[in-house]
Amino acid sequence: MRIKRFLGAGAVAIALSGALSLPAQAADSFTIAAAGGSGGVSIWCPEGMQVTNPHVTNVDGSPLDPKQRVDTTALGSGSVPNGFAAWIAPYNGSPTPPADIKVTVTCTC
Repeated sequence: MRIKRFLGAGAVAIALSGALSLPAQAADSFTIAAAGGSGGVSIWCPEGMQVTNPHVTNVDGSPLDPKQRVDTTALGSGSVPNGFAAWIAPYNGSPTPPADIKVTVTCTC
């Protein structure tokens, strides 16, 4: 299954960097972002929070080419997944994928 490649050390690093950047006081929601190669980027909200409002862009925040095919999936277990993954899925005749992409999500209680 393609999702397994997202569950490596990079996913752990992204989850930890997101958790370490949390505000000192608990919030109902906050936004986090992760960047990586267009072959796949995963991002995780802290346990007990869920991913909402996901966006996939070029690493600089600009929109992707409208002809890019972006595949996404929810990650995690249970009825409220707390992770999200995205990757560019090139097809014959599609634009060359960008070297890197950025995934931005809001984590909500």
